[in-house]
Amino acid sequence: MTPTRQALPVAVAVLALAGCGRSGDRASVRTVAEGFYAAVGDHEGARACGWLSADARKALEKDESAPCARAVEQLKLSGRSAQRVEVYSTNAAVALRGGDVVYLEETQQGWRISAAGCRAPAYDKPADCKVQS
Repeated sequence: MTPTRQALPVAVAVLALAGCGRSGDRASVRTVAEGFYAAVGDHEGARACGWLSADARKALEKDESAPCARAVEQLKLSGRSAQRVEVYSTNAAVALRGGDVVYLEETQQGWRISAAGCRAPAYDKPADCKVQS
């Protein structure tokens, strides 16, 4: 058996396990995504900004030329409750009812949002996000 053939089953197994995620991570990711959308919907900018990664917060402030707490309240987001949660090692994605997708990363502070208000991309296009680091 060639080295490539031997590595293939191992690579498939690693990828399959990476997609599973631990149930605690799935619950945390769901909480962060839904908490962020609830805070934005309730016009609680400071609370919403707490769910963003440092890079996403800086990018939002730069894009909107406003402090995060004010800029985040102006976002037009769709959805509040999670429809699907996927965890991949240190990254995650949450598809919300309403059509938005939220991308998260695991940080020293826990799971934080790196992109939000994303719409599923066309086949060969990148996702279009309202907040993105």
